[in-house]
Amino acid sequence: MDLYSMIEAGGRMKFEVTGEDLCKFAEVLIEKAQQMKMRELAMQPKEEKWLTMHEAAEMCMVSKTTLWQWQKTGYLVPAKMGRRSLYALSDIQKILATRKRRDDDDDD
Repeated sequence: MDLYSMIEAGGRMKFEVTGEDLCKFAEVLIEKAQQMKMRELAMQPKEEKWLTMHEAAEMCMVSKTTLWQWQKTGYLVPAKMGRRSLYALSDIQKILATRKRRDDDDDD
C-alpha cells in the first residue's frame, strides 16, 4: 500500500517513510492536481461573451429590476467595467438551463 492510499483511508497514523516514498507521494499529488486543472480548463469556455444589462434582461425575459435583485442576492452577479454591468453569457445559460429543467419537472 502506498502512502497516498494510507492517508486516503483515513484514521490517525504515524508513518516512517523513505525518501523514495515521499517522491512517489509527491508524484501522485502532482498528477492529481494536473488532472483537476485539466478538468477545470475543459469545463471553462474558451472565450467568454459578455452581454449588456439590456441584452441579459431580454435573454432571460425579465426586467432590469429583476437583474438588479438577482445581483443583490448573488443569483446572477455581473462584472463591472467602469459604470457598466456586463453579464457572462455562460452564467445566463446556466440559469436558463436550470429554469428549463425546473419547468420540465413541473410538467411531470
